[in-house]
Amino acid sequence: MLMKKCFTLLMAALIVSVAAQNARADEIVYKSLGMGWMTDDMVTQLLDWQPVTYQVEIMQAEDDSPFYRVVSPYGKAFADEIEKVNNKILTPEQYDSEGKCYIDIDASDPDNVIFHKTMTGFDLGTGEVFIGVNSSYNVVFRDGKFTAPMLGIAVGMGESAIAANRRGKFRIVLPGIELSDYIMSIEPASQCLTERTFKATLSVGADIAEVRYAVFPNMLEDEMIGHVRLVTESGATFGPRGEFSYEMDEVNKETIVLVGLDRDGERVGYVWCSYYFIDEDPDGWTDCGDAEFTDGILQDLISNIPSQTTRCMLQQSKAEPTRYRLVDPYSGLDEYAALNAKHKDHHHYIYINAGTPECIYIEESPIGMESGQYGLMRVNSYVNYFLCVGYDIEECIETGMGAVIEDGVMTFPEDALQFSMLNYDDGDWYSVNTKQETRIVLPEGFDITSSVANVAVDNNIDAPAEYYDLQGVKISNPQSGKLYIKRQGSTVSKLIVR
Repeated sequence: MLMKKCFTLLMAALIVSVAAQNARADEIVYKSLGMGWMTDDMVTQLLDWQPVTYQVEIMQAEDDSPFYRVVSPYGKAFADEIEKVNNKILTPEQYDSEGKCYIDIDASDPDNVIFHKTMTGFDLGTGEVFIGVNSSYNVVFRDGKFTAPMLGIAVGMGESAIAANRRGKFRIVLPGIELSDYIMSIEPASQCLTERTFKATLSVGADIAEVRYAVFPNMLEDEMIGHVRLVTESGATFGPRGEFSYEMDEVNKETIVLVGLDRDGERVGYVWCSYYFIDEDPDGWTDCGDAEFTDGILQDLISNIPSQTTRCMLQQSKAEPTRYRLVDPYSGLDEYAALNAKHKDHHHYIYINAGTPECIYIEESPIGMESGQYGLMRVNSYVNYFLCVGYDIEECIETGMGAVIEDGVMTFPEDALQFSMLNYDDGDWYSVNTKQETRIVLPEGFDITSSVANVAVDNNIDAPAEYYDLQGVKISNPQSGKLYIKRQGSTVSKLIVR
């Protein structure tokens, strides 16, 4: 499976004077300090590979001024570690096998290190990758270590670049300085919960002094960077190491975000995990009859596979009569059978919200399939996405992204649907349904909007506001000056209570 990544051009202010800086760096005479360490979280980010740590030669200006050079940062040591960690074999033409590339670093201001633009020698056939243009977040030099915050360094090809180091793993460590163990990982027992107990195993490096955390209801993963900063500043201390569990709140989805701090209170890593509640209560839903589901979502992403069609049960919620779901819509699609191996012991659903007939939409739904290292597959619609980031339903109607029903057939506009895998690109969403082949043929004679007139629509303005702390615990009396999560109707937002 190949998903297209989009590169955005950095603002000119972020790359000004790069040529002049490099010219000055070329005039410096360097001496070798020996072998240090580098952790790459830039080039590996482009390919959704795991970060790698390896030894590199590090030099300093001959007069001991704070100018440094990393020799062949993407050479043989990098390629060897890529093979070891990511099981990817690079040919000599694909990395700096001749040792011609350098990273030149100006640490005159240790709180705002200049990280010169560097051609890496890394090229998989789409153009040589460069790194090293600082973004608006500063690279810092402390105790013999160069570090950068998430999105603190740019990486790209040609004239375009994106902010990198999304996982915050980047390090360059001078020779003789101890390589700290800041590893963090979380392994969930399952990301689909049929009971509201989330279980996982947390691994934490020996040099992480404190772990802070928060649990967010119905969070969008592309807001991750902001949430990590919130947890760093305001999260509660997380004590468990190894296996842990806790009870999920009465929501459809939660995300736990954990941040690791060193002994100085600096953030040195983070991990997160989203998980869903799968409602298997048969008494809460009414069977409406067989529907016909045609997938134009995965068909949009997997080449040489035509759109697939299957029959599945349509159910209606008894508690929310304008909410429907398709039962196991992907389990009957033979082309995708291999991706269902881990999810045979429970059902999966595509949830449909028909609360506003002129703007019917799909809610965020795990579909019960995984793709190797990329994790749980999910579908969504732009309407639901817009509602989650603060749009109201009237604004969503104006986008024209809602589904249309004609003669008992529900269809979706071009690019109105989204697809994501939890471990790919930090769970970001990609536009799908480009061929407009996704459709749902409703049970014969069934009108999905028939109950709407008799049901009060969830109105974000009139609905009572509910407040939660950063751990997802409901707060009856929010205190002034503190940060909370506010849920009002279908809208979730973060705010400081005044």
